[in-house]
Amino acid sequence: MDVSRARIEDAMTDHAFFGGLTPEERDALIDLGRVQTAPSGTILFQHGDAYRGFYLAIDGAVHIYRLSSEGRMLVLHVIRPGESFAEVPLFEQDDGDTYPATAETLSDSTFLFFPKEAFLAFIDRNPRTALNMLGQMAGRLRAAVRQLDAVSLQDVQERLARRLVKQVPTVPDDPDTLPTIELDVPKSVLAAELGTVPETLSRALRALEEQDLIQRGHANIALTNVQGLRRLAWE
Repeated sequence: MDVSRARIEDAMTDHAFFGGLTPEERDALIDLGRVQTAPSGTILFQHGDAYRGFYLAIDGAVHIYRLSSEGRMLVLHVIRPGESFAEVPLFEQDDGDTYPATAETLSDSTFLFFPKEAFLAFIDRNPRTALNMLGQMAGRLRAAVRQLDAVSLQDVQERLARRLVKQVPTVPDDPDTLPTIELDVPKSVLAAELGTVPETLSRALRALEEQDLIQRGHANIALTNVQGLRRLAWE
């Protein structure tokens, strides 16, 4: 699959650390990267695999997860176009030679892959990039702590309500139309993100519907009472 340079530039421009690069620096990075495609269900790397480099998503979706000894999946992050993943081992001194989690595509996907050695050489020439990357990873760490707090302190309905409210546009395109959330990942992945199982997620969705807070569609959820969801999420 051919990917235009303009699409790659668009993905990098909106990124937390690529967006801070000069046009010349961005062009140099694009030349370092390798375009890769993968069908849905492809394992890009597994926990413990030798570290090769990191990815910028252009199309599709990827979930990053760990498996417990009992086989339960903990979804750490769902990657969407314009997001990068697997950068952390670049900066690890002891365990940086392996991937700390597994990455699997949720749909047909396209990436720009940055080989480790080539990217580290780029950072040597452009140290500001490393600071931008560390800032982004600090934000992800905070998000992971919030996710852990939510799993520990909230029940599934509250966690689901918070997730839905966070996806509501600040200014609706049409004030007369109910805000609608597209389900762009399988419900099994959404359940894992919320720290639960699909059956419990289904019960939570049904409970919110019975409270007239949402209406479920085949691949979307309409929020019929955003204020009610907010009260539930942060009560």
